[in-house]
Amino acid sequence: MHWKLQLALLAIVINIVRSQNDTESVTDNTEAEPETESDVESGQFFSHLYKSNLRQMVKIKNDSLDPCDDFYAHACGNFDQALKEDPDESLPPYLYNKQDRMGFFTAQVANFQTLPGKLISQLYSECRQRGQSNAFCVNPPTHWESLLSEIPFLAQHETVLRDWPFLQHQWERRHLNGQLNWIALSAQLAAHGVPTLLNIYFAQETIYVAPLEDLPCPSMEDFQTSLSDVLEGRHHRVSHVISHEMRVLCRGMRGELPLARSLTRKDRTTTASPGQEQLLLDENTMDYFQHFFGSLNFSKEQLERARKFPLDVDKITTAWEVLRQTEPRIVYNYVLWQAKEHLRYPDCYRVSEEFERLLHAEYWQWHVLNSHLSREVALAAYQLHTTRFQQRRRSSLSQRDWYGYLLPASVEKKELQVARILQAHAQHYLNISELNETYSGVSFKRNSFHGNLLLLRRAQLRHSFESPYIDEEDVNQPAYFLRHFLHFVLLSLYRPTFHYYATQGLELWRQSRLLLDTDGSYTAMDCLERQSLQHFDAELAPIYRSLSFDEIKEIFHFHRSFQTSLRDYRFWLQGERFAFAETFVLQYFGLNPQRVLFYAVAQQLCNRQADIFAAQLNRGYMNMPEFQEAFKCGAAKPMNPSARCMINMCE
Repeated sequence: MHWKLQLALLAIVINIVRSQNDTESVTDNTEAEPETESDVESGQFFSHLYKSNLRQMVKIKNDSLDPCDDFYAHACGNFDQALKEDPDESLPPYLYNKQDRMGFFTAQVANFQTLPGKLISQLYSECRQRGQSNAFCVNPPTHWESLLSEIPFLAQHETVLRDWPFLQHQWERRHLNGQLNWIALSAQLAAHGVPTLLNIYFAQETIYVAPLEDLPCPSMEDFQTSLSDVLEGRHHRVSHVISHEMRVLCRGMRGELPLARSLTRKDRTTTASPGQEQLLLDENTMDYFQHFFGSLNFSKEQLERARKFPLDVDKITTAWEVLRQTEPRIVYNYVLWQAKEHLRYPDCYRVSEEFERLLHAEYWQWHVLNSHLSREVALAAYQLHTTRFQQRRRSSLSQRDWYGYLLPASVEKKELQVARILQAHAQHYLNISELNETYSGVSFKRNSFHGNLLLLRRAQLRHSFESPYIDEEDVNQPAYFLRHFLHFVLLSLYRPTFHYYATQGLELWRQSRLLLDTDGSYTAMDCLERQSLQHFDAELAPIYRSLSFDEIKEIFHFHRSFQTSLRDYRFWLQGERFAFAETFVLQYFGLNPQRVLFYAVAQQLCNRQADIFAAQLNRGYMNMPEFQEAFKCGAAKPMNPSARCMINMCE
């Protein structure tokens, strides 16, 4: 045991020395020459982007301005100049989280290895190829022409639909009433994830039927603009007539126009079961449901076993009464217009957002993340962060709530076992065997983005019928933690720790109700007003200008949020296994862990309503003991007032 312990200690020492040498060798050559691929790979404690962020931070701050005179001006002093010198290197404020997720996705999508991941990869590739293939065409196909050729149930009527939208004389002359069925078209679109007249969605063996809450109904001018590509060359009155007809239809379905014949409760042929109102199933709705469920290939047993919940029956009834009173031609025009607009897909990154469950299943298998860090390490790091948040939350609850006063032991429970919860949830929700079985029947065609998109949407909709409903926005649900865990992992690959806390960490606390305190905000108002009266000088101390009530509320909230985020950051550094390497890198750039978060938050606000954010930042910082501890401002400096506000008011 003794020699094993010596070997372990020796290995640790060698690893520390090697990491310090790597750090020094890379930092010594930072300005001399561009970083090579081997440099990036050997830099196991920080990435090229990490150093790029730090360089950008140093470029943006202006060291000729004293941080103790006006910190916002100092931190953002060279923002415009840095932007001009290298606009590609400048990172836009507030885009850190999504930008990094997007960057990782686009870099790794071709390397996905699971079946769900490969489907996303192929769909994304088809999306990107649309623009590339069209670049070499003399007459590239329009959006409408692509839909007609790629979507099977439109392609079978392609010859007729090239003349869409239809006027009354066209419809009658070509006998389209027998060829084109708005009920079948709308049901097929809905079964492929494009609801047009009804919203039907599922949770495990449960069917919900609801009206479209956001039934599109733009102005006449917007209708005409959206039809300009398909009506090119036709008489200008055609767009006016078609737009007017569709607008009357959608306004009627939304209940904004009176019905020619209102449907009273006496007209209903079905009886309502106790506690539940029934949906009127006339020929149109029966036909619609038959087409809809037929497209999804549900068995009769599945449909009979499923629970059915019609939601807002009156609104559905009103909309379908309007449809019964409207010419089939007009409804067909409107349904196709909805599909055309809905299927515009300008940003291919939307594939990852729309099929997030499949993307998360790919990430959870960890194939594309293995080269960066192991899943166990990532879970441990996230556990550390969430534990800190839960500790703070419980201590606040036990102090503030009557429940905490009466039953303090029930509030102070054991730490939230995020890793265990995530693993259990992912095993069920991201079960790769189940996903493989569900999506194995999806077969994509080459050069058919819209057709493939609808196939994947249909499979996703059908899968939801076999899955329990999960609200991914509910902070008490494991799905919420799962998404934030994966976002956390991707962000940590690209950004140093301080950027995490300058974005997600700060925002987490800004949204927390635990930071709101009425007495504290009124006390802050009184104190900040007195600070302005005592110290304001238009030339010597302009940062002490008078503040409005709303500005004081924002300063109070920012002050408390930043302090809590800063505590989180320091707590993180205490347990961070590469904190010593991070310290070396920061020192090279003239920064340190005590100051860096102040800069990171300030520089997100650069060039964004400077007058408002400068006051929020300066007055928030100057009243923090942590700022004085980090920057050690002299007694006569504006950022070091003789008396501070918001100190120990709300703890």
